[in-house]
Amino acid sequence: MVKRLLLELVMIPYQLYRLIVPAPRPGRPGSHPISKFFRRTFEHKRTRKAISAALTLLVMGLGQMSNLMARTTQATEVALISQPENRLITQTTLEKPLDGRLAQGFHGFHRGIDILDPVGTPIEPIADGVVTEVSLGRLGWGNTVVVDHGNGLASRYAHMNEVRMIENDQINKDQTLGTVGMTGWTTGPHLHLEVYQNGRAIDPAAILPAFVSADWAIAQEK
Repeated sequence: MVKRLLLELVMIPYQLYRLIVPAPRPGRPGSHPISKFFRRTFEHKRTRKAISAALTLLVMGLGQMSNLMARTTQATEVALISQPENRLITQTTLEKPLDGRLAQGFHGFHRGIDILDPVGTPIEPIADGVVTEVSLGRLGWGNTVVVDHGNGLASRYAHMNEVRMIENDQINKDQTLGTVGMTGWTTGPHLHLEVYQNGRAIDPAAILPAFVSADWAIAQEK
């Protein structure tokens, strides 16, 4: 495709020349005054050299562009091939922050999941990482902790009662971040968990071990 594009670009000056100075039909000389003027201009030695130099630069530039496109394509192919492997590793190393019941799932207006558990239940991170944010408040998410797990993966834990970490703390998945609470905008004790991959919210329930839904648990108790 690139070679064909190069050939077409190289032919542009000739096509323009033929548009202005049509080739004479068999048996008819191209004697029109305008044709003679442009023919003399295009056939001048300096003009030919200038056109030749311009075409050389054009071809060199397109060659560099072709190499860049090839490298970009290879990098994209490598990324697409390696993505499933990274996801497999992630799925086998993440853990649930607590063993509560899944009350609300992930959807367009709810960029995380809600896990029901009593106030004071310990919350653990889904993986090892570094605490990058600790926010204490009565609005929104309430008491919140954000953990960076590396490789573009991060998690947010909201509506906590007690926070046991500070920013820049190193934490492993066996330690306690804090406890379940009702801070912020909430109607009952639960953990609101969000997970981000390269800044994009993803469904935590899709990458963590299975949760028992609250509806199913209530039905089993009846």
